[in-house]
Amino acid sequence: MIELGVKLLSGGLWVTPRLWNKNLGKLSRCVMLFDTGASMTTIDTSIANRSGISLKNTEPVKVHGVGGTIKGNVATVSELWLCDMNVGSVAVNVIQFNKDSEVLAVLGMNVIKEFRVQIDLQKKSKGNDGTIFLEPTFDINDITNEKSFFPNYSRFGVWSLASRSAY
Repeated sequence: MIELGVKLLSGGLWVTPRLWNKNLGKLSRCVMLFDTGASMTTIDTSIANRSGISLKNTEPVKVHGVGGTIKGNVATVSELWLCDMNVGSVAVNVIQFNKDSEVLAVLGMNVIKEFRVQIDLQKKSKGNDGTIFLEPTFDINDITNEKSFFPNYSRFGVWSLASRSAY
């Protein structure tokens, strides 16, 4: 069971997973909106650049959101860590978020759907406003690494192929 601290800001639930940063050769924190309304985990191009996530040879995608439709790319984060658990490689949409937006990263349903989720805003911990409990519905010893990861078919890959549109 993963106990992920959550902050309540601007009406949203914010979590801080860690992504493998190829530029630094270590894990880096990434503040993300925990968003069950987002089909895909999405990060801003600035986070991708800082983390060494290459957009070369990536698939273009149109991302539909509250603010409209924007062009982006489907890339792979080699490791996503939720607390002390490496859940493996994850497909992410990489887009340019609005420069005035407080959101630069979203943890979406391609990841969230693989867990039983319980949100407890009564269980507060160090500097957090509550806790999100995540119980994996998969074998945690069966992690997909970047070399064997296929964004369209792997766990934590693209959630809905039907909703994607090609250029």
